[in-house]
Amino acid sequence: MTLTAVSKIGPKGQIVLKKKLREEFGLKEGVMVEEQVTKEGILIKRFDADKLMKLLDETATIVSAKWPKGLTSVEAVRRERRY
Repeated sequence: MTLTAVSKIGPKGQIVLKKKLREEFGLKEGVMVEEQVTKEGILIKRFDADKLMKLLDETATIVSAKWPKGLTSVEAVRRERRY
C-alpha cells in the first residue's frame, strides 16, 4: 500500500506526521526516528535501538578480545602513548 501525505514545516523546523502514518508505523510521542538522505529526498523511519545495541555489543566483543588484559582504559592509553 502506498500512502502519500503532505505536511507543512513549522517555524521550528518540525514536521507533523499525519495520524494515519503515525498509527501505521507505531510512532507515538517519545519514539525516536532516524532521518536518512536518499537520492529522492529524506527518508524518515523508526529508529531501531535493538539494532544499535547489537552493533555496540559486537564492537565491545571485538575490542575486549584485543584489549590488554588487566589494564584499565586509561592505563592502556598511557602505555600506548609511551611507545
